[in-house]
Amino acid sequence: MENKAIREQNCTLQDANNIDWEEGSVLKENKLDAMDEGKSLEEQEKALRKQNKALREEIKSLQEQDVAFKMEEKALQEELTALWEENKAFQEQIKALRENSAALLEEEKCLHQERRALQEEEAALQEENKALREERKALEEEDKALKEENEVLQQWKTLLQGSLSVQIEGQGALI
Repeated sequence: MENKAIREQNCTLQDANNIDWEEGSVLKENKLDAMDEGKSLEEQEKALRKQNKALREEIKSLQEQDVAFKMEEKALQEELTALWEENKAFQEQIKALRENSAALLEEEKCLHQERRALQEEEAALQEENKALREERKALEEEDKALKEENEVLQQWKTLLQGSLSVQIEGQGALI
C-alpha cells in the first residue's frame, strides 16, 4: 500500500509539477507579454510625447497666426474706417453735385423759358418786319405810281404852259 500511496503521491506531485510548469509557462508568457506591452507602452508614450511636441509647435504656430490675423484685422479695420470716411466724403460730394445739378436744371428751365419768350418775340418781330416790308413795297409802288402820275402831270404842266404861252402870245397879238 505504501507503494500505491507513493505512486499516488508521485502522480499528485507530477500533476502539481505539470500544473506549476504550465503556470510557469503562462507566467513566462504573461511576463513576455508584459515586456512587450511595456515596450509598446514606452513606444506609445514616446509617440505621444512627439505628438504632444508637435501639438505644442502647432499651438505656437496658431498663436503666431492669431497675432498676425489680429494685426491684419486691425489694419483692415483701419482701412475700412478710412474707406468709410472716403465714402462719406463722396456722399457729401454727390449731395453737393445733386444740389448743383438741381440749381443748373432750374437755371436751364429759366433759360429755356427765356429762350421761348425770345423766340416768340423774334417771331412777332419777323411778322412785324414782314408787314413793314409789305407796307414798304406798297409805299414803293405808291411812290412809283405817284412819280408816274407826277411825270404825267409834269408833262401836262409843260403842255399846258406851252399852250398857255401860245394863247398868251396869241392873245397878246390879238391885243
